[in-house]
Amino acid sequence: MVDLTTPNATPPRKRGRPPSVQAEAGGEIQSLDRAIGILEVLSSVDGLSLSDVARFAELPTSTAHRMLMTLQRRELVAHDAETGLWTVGVGLFRVGSAYLRIRKLPDIGRPVIRELQGRVKETVNLSMLDGDELVCVAQAESHAPVRAFFRLGRRLPIHASAAGKAILAALDEAQRVRRLDGLTLEGFTFNTIIDRAALEAEVTRTRERGYGIDDEEHTVGMRCVSAAIRDENDEPVGAVSISAPSVRMPLEILPELGEHAVETARLLTRRYSGRGRAPAALPRLQK
Repeated sequence: MVDLTTPNATPPRKRGRPPSVQAEAGGEIQSLDRAIGILEVLSSVDGLSLSDVARFAELPTSTAHRMLMTLQRRELVAHDAETGLWTVGVGLFRVGSAYLRIRKLPDIGRPVIRELQGRVKETVNLSMLDGDELVCVAQAESHAPVRAFFRLGRRLPIHASAAGKAILAALDEAQRVRRLDGLTLEGFTFNTIIDRAALEAEVTRTRERGYGIDDEEHTVGMRCVSAAIRDENDEPVGAVSISAPSVRMPLEILPELGEHAVETARLLTRRYSGRGRAPAALPRLQK
């Protein structure tokens, strides 16, 4: 025991970090947060002046300048002496390209489609394009006794699936024409679109509303809505779909389910490629 009445006694040391260290750590975290904010601001435009960087990042000009100089030393930002504008630097590309090497849409998508399944209570699938077909790469299955089920790895035709039409609608015109030229429009049910002009018209409607619809076109008694997921070049890499028996997915709720698919596709696009705005929060589906 330490006797605090003794003149030379040393007070017992308190556990935890000293206040000075805690304050320093808090400052470091704040500085990191501010630096990330500057990078996010610069990544959304082609170049900003120092005053604009400070304004958009909500920082004093002197603080913004110090952080920009630090980021410039690491090549995360660049400064054009002629125009006076700041932009993202090549170092940020090196960091981002590491993510491109390791990203996998199924891994990114699984927690997202599980969350969507919890909201809509129906089966949610994640599909990717492979040649002239779609492959189911991840699934969050409904718990209803009668439900849509797709074995992982199952292939679906582009023309007779909601996901396929969503992907066709997301292609530019030249790519879409090439895809359509290579398709064999096989009939699967009484509702399958097997006419080229009719399919093109449906793809146009899909593009206008933002999501594709499969109205018992591949399997009798099943409906589906789907929206495309895009990469950093704005090209479709896959689609997220909501599928259910037609009796639980009447035509009148397709717009609501379609909006769920669209917002989830936006989230997956953002997580996969970094593109786009953060999606709006959607309520649970009311049936």
